[in-house]
Amino acid sequence: MSAKTRLAKIESADRDASPTATGGPNRGGDISPSNQAREPECGQPSVWRRRQWLAWTSAAGVAVLAGCRETSVSDKSESTPTVRTDVPLRVVWTGTDADADTLRRTWQSISEQPLKITVIPPPSDSKTGSSSEPSGDKPSIWAAAAKADVIAYPLSQLGEMVSRDLVMPPLKADTGSNDDTDFSANKVDPPAVRVATTYGRELQAKCLGGSLPAMLVGEKATSKVSSSSTITWQAFEQLASEFPGQVAEPTAEGWAGVSYLWRLASVLSATWLFDRNTLEPLLTQPEYVDVLRQMAATAEHGPESPMTPGEVFRNVGSGKLVAGIGFPQNRTERTDADDEAAATSNVQVAAFPIVESDVVDADGVKLERTGRVVFAPQTIVGSLAASCRQTAAANQFLKWLAGGEGSEPLYRSIPGLQHPTSSSSIDDAAGGNYQPWLRSAWQNPNVMPPLNLVGGDRYLAALDTEVRKCLTGGQTPEDACAAISKSWSELHKEYGVTKQKRSWQRALGLL
Repeated sequence: MSAKTRLAKIESADRDASPTATGGPNRGGDISPSNQAREPECGQPSVWRRRQWLAWTSAAGVAVLAGCRETSVSDKSESTPTVRTDVPLRVVWTGTDADADTLRRTWQSISEQPLKITVIPPPSDSKTGSSSEPSGDKPSIWAAAAKADVIAYPLSQLGEMVSRDLVMPPLKADTGSNDDTDFSANKVDPPAVRVATTYGRELQAKCLGGSLPAMLVGEKATSKVSSSSTITWQAFEQLASEFPGQVAEPTAEGWAGVSYLWRLASVLSATWLFDRNTLEPLLTQPEYVDVLRQMAATAEHGPESPMTPGEVFRNVGSGKLVAGIGFPQNRTERTDADDEAAATSNVQVAAFPIVESDVVDADGVKLERTGRVVFAPQTIVGSLAASCRQTAAANQFLKWLAGGEGSEPLYRSIPGLQHPTSSSSIDDAAGGNYQPWLRSAWQNPNVMPPLNLVGGDRYLAALDTEVRKCLTGGQTPEDACAAISKSWSELHKEYGVTKQKRSWQRALGLL
């Protein structure tokens, strides 16, 4: 029998097995009623198997399309994400076990989706400066991230997360959804946040804990500092000398190096930390040394005990300090909360200090009076993991985590979480005048990028160590800057100069 004859017999079997051939309605309208011949019994199993195969492939095709689009194929809502609630979401959380417990309880009050949380300690080791290395029974953050759905981590690790292909950009925000299980914040991140969470010209994360440092002035110094104009660093140092022990900036472990970066960002007008072509550290240049020298001179008049940004804020509010650089931070222990709220409401918030108007750089060029936004590298961000196995559910959880409805207890309970678009993230009473100032500051897109390199936490640790030595009189500003540059150059070689140069160019938005 020829192939043509066999094909004709198969087509004939298909027609004869149709509903019309067996007396059913002619739904297709293309089969003649006269074609009523029945196929021999031996042909039926073949037809049944073929039709079963067609049905199976059709269903599989729909399932594949639904999986790719991550949407339901129901007639009610073709655009509603299909979210399973029986499979635990794998979450990597940089913080403490107590934070994870708060996160789990808060989420359970909103959703039945279980969470499997892996807690990673925040970068704090002065030797490695990174939570990338395992500690005890804790896995490295990179190993944990490779098996996660959602990752919450410090902004300083964004570049390495992308370089290791561990994260993927957030999905586009759903709009107009009437689904009761949609916990998205449905808010557009302000310009400063979008710039800070963009790496390699692509948005890579959602900001979960953003605060910006500000000039904080108590009642005793309001006559000397006006909130309507920006104070210079020279005036800040003069204020510290007039009020010994009562003017401070964050110099506690993990914060001294950050404060130095904040000062640099408000002073430098062109270059930033590294030569773009060679990646050579620039800290030994005169303008970098001068900034550290002025910081050390101010610290000589400061309090004996180093403080965090939150401690500076609370001490200005309570009257122990007359002024300082900082921002409010939530605390797990809230003693005398009512008294603090009343006191901090009187704190005047001014823009971050800027360079003096008559300062010139090494080439004799007058430095601009900049108004840049500077982030803390400890700022917590969240990303969808590249290993995510249930993207719709993970994306919904991430949007809820980033200030969505019902997430308010997180921002009142977990230190460091202060979402930029959530008014409840910082208590307006405790935050005083800071909250209105912050809402305005978020609109500034002129953001200086953090140290977003592979191994960025180690770069920050080396920076912090040398800056604190300088502030305590252990070495001169020149020696400190030279030591930082040497450590950074060695890290360049360890990770690979070419690789690091690409990372830095992506951080600057050049690639």
